[in-house]
Amino acid sequence: MERFFTRKGFSFFILMVDLLIICLSTYISYLYFEDTLAAYNDNLRAIISMAPYIALFYLIIGHVFELDKPKEFTLFGVAYSVMVSIACLFLLTMAMSFLTRRLAYPRSILIMSSVIQVVLLSAWHLFINKRYLIANVKKTVVVIGYDKARKLAHRLLNSKGMWTNVKHICTPESPNLKEHIKDCDVAFLAEDVDESTKQGIAEYCVAADKEFCYEPRFQEIFLFNANFVQVEDTPILKVRPFDVNAESNFAKRILDLSICTIGGIILFIPFTIVAISLKIGGGSVFFKQERVTQFGRIFYIYKFRTMIENAEAMSGPVLAQEADKRITKLGHILRATRLDEIPQIYNIIKGDMSIVGPRPERPFFVEQFCKEIPEYDLRHRVKAGLTGLAQVQGKYNTSVQDKLKYDLLYINGYSFAMDVKLIMQTLTVLLKKSSTEGVKDVEQNEEFINKLIDAN
Repeated sequence: MERFFTRKGFSFFILMVDLLIICLSTYISYLYFEDTLAAYNDNLRAIISMAPYIALFYLIIGHVFELDKPKEFTLFGVAYSVMVSIACLFLLTMAMSFLTRRLAYPRSILIMSSVIQVVLLSAWHLFINKRYLIANVKKTVVVIGYDKARKLAHRLLNSKGMWTNVKHICTPESPNLKEHIKDCDVAFLAEDVDESTKQGIAEYCVAADKEFCYEPRFQEIFLFNANFVQVEDTPILKVRPFDVNAESNFAKRILDLSICTIGGIILFIPFTIVAISLKIGGGSVFFKQERVTQFGRIFYIYKFRTMIENAEAMSGPVLAQEADKRITKLGHILRATRLDEIPQIYNIIKGDMSIVGPRPERPFFVEQFCKEIPEYDLRHRVKAGLTGLAQVQGKYNTSVQDKLKYDLLYINGYSFAMDVKLIMQTLTVLLKKSSTEGVKDVEQNEEFINKLIDAN
């Protein structure tokens, strides 16, 4: 049964059932309105004609919003992702129906079927994701490394999902290493394990038929997007330049201007309401701050003010904490809904930022991070962004090192399709609490981890 829940098998099966549910909900809606439809046969033909397009749209949307991956295990998480996906499917179907008149069918069927789809798909995804979690959460884990092994173990235990069943923590030199690997289902290697040792452990895990995962170093990320080429009869890996070429930058700019123009029109009313609320509450409406963008250029970023006036007058530059008393009541709402970011549309239109890219940081912290992490300056090979891979896949309180890895992965694997995908995926993280949490001060599970560390 567990083999059924492998990544490929799970993804294919879940999308096929999704399509069945979508077709079934459309048919149920059609039957419900059967007696009120003016042209029974014409509507039936229209629905049948639209079915292939709807199926194709959903396969793309489902993949973009990662409904084919077991990422959400709560009702809210699942239902929210499903609602965003069905809303996109609804708009695409409406557009197709409008542009191609012969494929048009009643809006009543489209609306009712969308509601049914949200309910049935949410229930289905919650069920299958829970089954996936139950089948895989039992897998025992051994964490291998030195100082960073403890940090990795913390993350696994706090993940509240896969790989929380940590059974052993040891160093690569531990005499019990092979026994621990045999005793567990998955081996995790921390970042501080050197390359030759990592290779040896990987070969042993392959021979023992054990799953093997490792934290990549910054240098390894450059090789992730290498292409295979052949020189005579010798296989060669060609590593692409670490930047975004001129053609891609032009397409990226067109996308930025198009979306910001539409977004500015749609968000004009919320913009006005927030601005008036801040003005009535007293103090300034906007907050501007120096940030660093492409090639290290400094610019002023604009946001709606969410903190008290002159919040850093006494403390100096400080990262937002999980329970930050400087944030106002209205500020908490603005941050939770991301409405405080609306003024950055001006930064994007001006050309200081892009919609997708590494989040811009303050010069004070950039200088500090560059001293601690030599690779940090590489994130400035592209324009800073409103959202990015680190914001979609990570959290607000994700460490600087891990956010940098996401940023470097984005630059190294850049494509126009990735930008579109990240823009759409951003919709699924807007209301998640973890996406706006501040930096945490306290680590948990310390006592439990101490018991797991191999004394040898």
